Amino acid sequence: MIPWQVRAGAAFATGVLAQVMRAHGRPARVLPLLTARRAGEDPPPELVTSHGQDGARIAVVIHSHFAEVLPGLLAALDAIPEPYDLLVTTTAVRADVSTTPGAASVRVFHVENRGRDILPLVRLVNAGLLDGYGLVCKIHTKRSTWRAAGGRFEGDGNAWRDALVTGLLGSRQLVGSILRAFEVEPSLTMVTAPGQVLGPPHWGANLPLVLALGRRGGLPVVPGRLRFAAGSMYWVRGDALRRLRDLGLRSAHFDAECGQDDGTTAHAVERYLGYLVADVGGLVTSDALAP
Repeated sequence: MIPWQVRAGAAFATGVLAQVMRAHGRPARVLPLLTARRAGEDPPPELVTSHGQDGARIAVVIHSHFAEVLPGLLAALDAIPEPYDLLVTTTAVRADVSTTPGAASVRVFHVENRGRDILPLVRLVNAGLLDGYGLVCKIHTKRSTWRAAGGRFEGDGNAWRDALVTGLLGSRQLVGSILRAFEVEPSLTMVTAPGQVLGPPHWGANLPLVLALGRRGGLPVVPGRLRFAAGSMYWVRGDALRRLRDLGLRSAHFDAECGQDDGTTAHAVERYLGYLVADVGGLVTSDALAP
């Protein structure tokens, strides 16, 4: 039985979001996060490839939807100066991960094309596949083709992806400084690329959804304090990332894919993670760290 307070809050948030979307010239639509009932447990992601022995302190999580971009991301991992465990989620039938000499272990999981890179990450967390890792580096084959039309952001999606990856894995010196910062600054929780920390002007149509996530996770969401890693690529402490499990999210809570650029559960979780990080520590950009 869902408490009446939660039902009422969801109804209110649905109405508010409908108003926001109409104000942005977008039709109101069904919001799975607010309307899904008795969402069943997801099975663990389907393991399709596995080799090596896991147990490194670093996990690298890559979501691959655009297979042609994956080789470049794998090449960028050469900047990590110690062995890592690689977990790749892919919407393709298979993913070529043969060029990962720095990986102590490699696991590839097949997932449906739903929830962008966020639902696959949540499924890894929910299945316990990221338990035990001190640090997680999360990147994905971002394209964001909607940016080519201009509007809220400059540049196309490929340039944005390259800036994110370069800002996190641009050189061994850079990655070394990130790893050292995590070692010497206990309060440091997340590092993202330069220029990628955004705030309240970038709520878009997501505030009601993030408020709903705050209720699910028991975390206060103060709208004026929004501060999140745009683009959803970062280094993060594993214990902070694992708190996504507290949300109890399932596939049914995520929108079916139809090219949305705002107002989905995936966009909301991206922003909610900023509050989660702030609750336990700090978010900085890599150019703010000592070399």
